[in-house]
Amino acid sequence: MLIKPGMGPFDILIRIGMWVYAVVVILPLIWVFVTSLKTNAEFTQTPWALFSDPQFINYINAWEKANFSTYALNSVIVTLAAVALTSLLACYAAYVLVRMKFFGANAILTFFIAGLFIPLILVLPSQFVVLNGMDMIDNRGALILVFVAYSLPFSILVMSGFMKSIPVEMEEAASIDGCGFNRTFWKIIMPMSKNGILTMTIFNFLWIWNDFIVTLTLMITDEKRTLPVGIISLMATFKLRSDWVTLFAALNMVMIPTIIIYLIFQKSLQQGLTLGAVKE
Repeated sequence: MLIKPGMGPFDILIRIGMWVYAVVVILPLIWVFVTSLKTNAEFTQTPWALFSDPQFINYINAWEKANFSTYALNSVIVTLAAVALTSLLACYAAYVLVRMKFFGANAILTFFIAGLFIPLILVLPSQFVVLNGMDMIDNRGALILVFVAYSLPFSILVMSGFMKSIPVEMEEAASIDGCGFNRTFWKIIMPMSKNGILTMTIFNFLWIWNDFIVTLTLMITDEKRTLPVGIISLMATFKLRSDWVTLFAALNMVMIPTIIIYLIFQKSLQQGLTLGAVKE
């Protein structure tokens, strides 16, 4: 329900504002999806009407004629590799910095988290100069490492909160049973931090999959670009052909994976954010 009994004026305004925002966000997505199933003639003549006969061929054309399969493969490789490496490093780093008592641990943790306050657009030019000097421009491996570096501050922040909440007695019991560092980490710490890992992984996946500026800066050849950059480069081609519906189909193919992942894991994501907010 939009308005529930007993709600105050301020709560009603907030609820209405949320519904308006939801409509503003959802309607363009629906329009893009409907347009992707039209013919070019229908799009030109009746851009706001529904399609008469769904043209699923537009998706096939986007995949085969627009080099979409290459962009998709690059996105899958870069995103999965960067997310996996970030998750592993963040979990290990957070565990060591939170659990291992040594001089400077808090300072190092603060140093990592401080990376959240550095705007990406300010460091990207210097990043380009460094990688260019190392002859690593247009290199998927270098792009993955850059994504990992940019993802670590947020990831370590999330995981450190979850690591702090795990009772020390669990590790002490594991130590008495003869578990070493790695066994304790994988058998005790990781299973108990699954909500934090899921939250971190989803956020990293969404921003890396949809990233445009980093990939555009570091990847030069068309064969190594990811979906967001590839779609932008295709826009000029489709404009010349007046093949708008294929472009909208390609846009949908970029958005659909992230929407599906969010819908599948939305409850776990919300639980992870809530738990991370109240843990000390």
